[in-house]
This record gives sequence, C-alpha cells and structure tokens, in this order.
Amino acid sequence: MMDFDPEGMAENIGDKLGFVDRQVKGDLKRFKYFIEDRGAETGAWRGSV
Repeated sequence: MMDFDPEGMAENIGDKLGFVDRQVKGDLKRFKYFIEDRGAETGAWRGSV
C-alpha cells in the first residue's frame, strides 16, 4: 500500500485525473520487469537483514 498526499493545485488536479495512479503503476511494473529480467543478483548490497 502506498500513500500519497498531494500538495498544491497541480498535484491535486493530477491526482483527480488519475495521472498519479497510472505513473505509480507503470513505475512498479517497470521495476518488477527490471528485477525479474536480471536472472542474477547484482552483488552490490553487502548488508544484513
């Protein structure tokens, strides 16, 4: 779940017209493709969970 609190007139209008929703869904879809398409770890992160 993501929460977005628009600030200002332009962000409120964009939110009401659905621009924000489409942008977020598109970004998440591209990120999912990027992660799943790699096929291997990057090896960049060395921390612990």
